[in-house]
Amino acid sequence: MKGITPVIALVMLMLITVGMVGIAYAWFSGLLTTQTEKGISVPPGGAYCAGGKVSILIQNNGATSNLLDSDVIIAHVDGTEATKQAINLAPGAGGLIVKDWTCGGTCSSGSHTVRVGTRTSVVESTAFCK
Repeated sequence: MKGITPVIALVMLMLITVGMVGIAYAWFSGLLTTQTEKGISVPPGGAYCAGGKVSILIQNNGATSNLLDSDVIIAHVDGTEATKQAINLAPGAGGLIVKDWTCGGTCSSGSHTVRVGTRTSVVESTAFCK
């Protein structure tokens, strides 16, 4: 019985290895792209209280695509779902996602925790009311 030569075995192993590396690269690059496409942040002072109402300003930190209100899956003030505004933010742009939220009448004083998130990231900030 004859087997394959060592040279052919080595070439086959190298082809398998290169193929696996190519598949891994494609998967990881796609994974990282989707995670950075819809990145958001709440800039300093972006969660604020005025007249007993909380507003939240977010910024699109994504590299390539616009951020829509449908991309924002979490918009909470003190753990309560807040009404989102329609947005279409280009990369680097900012806008209000929550405007004049009344907290059920309890926003007039104290600090309020706000959370905003997409499928890939969640940010938390605090709004202070006087």
